[in-house]
Amino acid sequence: METRPLLQPLLRSISAPTSTPTSTRAAAAVTVACIPRRHQSSTSRTKRALKVAPHPSFFPTSAGSESSSTQVIYNPPSSAPSVYHTPFKFLPPSDPRRKANLAQLLRSSADLASSSASKSSSLPPELKDRERKYNVTQEQVEEMRMLRASDPERWSVLRLAEKYGCAPYFILMCCRAPTDHRDRERARLEAVKARWGAIRSAAREERKKRRDLLHKGML
Repeated sequence: METRPLLQPLLRSISAPTSTPTSTRAAAAVTVACIPRRHQSSTSRTKRALKVAPHPSFFPTSAGSESSSTQVIYNPPSSAPSVYHTPFKFLPPSDPRRKANLAQLLRSSADLASSSASKSSSLPPELKDRERKYNVTQEQVEEMRMLRASDPERWSVLRLAEKYGCAPYFILMCCRAPTDHRDRERARLEAVKARWGAIRSAAREERKKRRDLLHKGML
């Protein structure tokens, strides 16, 4: 398409003297009207583009024939079920396929048993929990309290749990360290924290926040 006829009014409007505002507006209107535009597709155009004709297999072969009204359209799905894939459990007792599938069923069960046996033989031995003994008597509780109060440095929680064969949590429930020992441990911990830098202090604060969120179920 030649663009020279479309640009001639624009060139004339530029070369013509702009003496009055009326002539200027008229020239601008002519110029805008002469510039070609490309319009976007409307809704009707989109509908026409998407309106696809049905497949010829849905139409009868001859519109005037008598068989056109009685024609059956067979359009099966892409994955139709097959009778050969019917599970053995859903077959009726009188179905002859039961005898045909019985050998295959027994063969598959034997293969499954052999595969499970081979897998179990290749697995590592089963881990067993250490048997806990709950045989701490009242006299032993009094004895561990006395040991903890007399020398808490020597008889720590882990040492008492090993001696009496119980969990450290049970020692913490039964025994309590003296006040001066707890004060010394607290002072030692504060001295260790005082040597921390900014990075380690921020990391410990973040760890504490994450632990609190985990206990609240928000993490």
